[in-house]
Amino acid sequence: MSMAGALTICRKELADHLGSRRYIVLFALILVLSTLSAYQGTEYIKSNPNAGFMAIFSGARFGFSFTYLMVFFGPIIGLALGFDAINKERTSGTLSVLLCQPIYRDSIINGKFLGGTVALSLLAACTIGIMCGVAMPILGFGPGFNDALRIVLFALLTIVYLTFWLALGLLFSTVTKKTSTSILLSISTWLFCSIVITIIAALIANFIVPIQMPGGTFNPGAQQTSEYRELMQRRATIQMNIQRISPAYLYNEAGSSILGTAGGMFGFGELGRGSPFQRLELAQALATRWPQILAIVVGMIVCFAITYMLFLRLEIRPEG
Repeated sequence: MSMAGALTICRKELADHLGSRRYIVLFALILVLSTLSAYQGTEYIKSNPNAGFMAIFSGARFGFSFTYLMVFFGPIIGLALGFDAINKERTSGTLSVLLCQPIYRDSIINGKFLGGTVALSLLAACTIGIMCGVAMPILGFGPGFNDALRIVLFALLTIVYLTFWLALGLLFSTVTKKTSTSILLSISTWLFCSIVITIIAALIANFIVPIQMPGGTFNPGAQQTSEYRELMQRRATIQMNIQRISPAYLYNEAGSSILGTAGGMFGFGELGRGSPFQRLELAQALATRWPQILAIVVGMIVCFAITYMLFLRLEIRPEG
């Protein structure tokens, strides 16, 4: 691989991303929503001084946390930067022209991946930085060393998470010749991982662990029994394990633990009752959630490795 060639492609891709309406619109949307999330977090901290600076990420007042923003919009951002990176140029014929230049084929795919990664890194770092910048003047204080370390690690996790979706988008763009097909695959995957998996997990858990009220009628007293609570716990465990198929759920678990902020299903706090928590020290949080973090990293590497091998074997003709 020629590193110079890969860096050249990377600069070109980065310039294309930063200048595209697609990227600007998504960046603006995330920035506005995350700023509103940080503002409502500061309002919660004013009412609860013991909450700590990390509550700006918690969605504690309205239940709309920054983690949920990334769970829901992160796949859209990553896939949007990758779903047409290969097949669009292949169809238009520009990819064959590029290959006629003195540049290796692997430099092209590496450069595209690096360019997308840098663009996503800028988005994540700027958004989280602006959230902190908005909160500090309002609160009159900033994060301590431990909180700052949590924020940095969370930003790195967010970048890896977004990069996973970029790698998946590149994979879809490589295996399909039409951009319409790759965008359908991208939308379907996003819906499944962000929404559908939750419904499927709940249905399976309800089927495996049915809960029947005595006489078939609702009885509030039955909910206080140890047997009922045990059944509900079993059902929740089954549902949680099924949802871990989704990278979005893995990110939600790992991100919430690193930040030390409470979140409900996929980043939603309990509306009106959500509150930040500091149950685990940072080292304990990382030790507890390392399987989730590792799964996201491995998923990203596997997706890009498959894309890399397929692209090297891809038949590219001048006519597309």
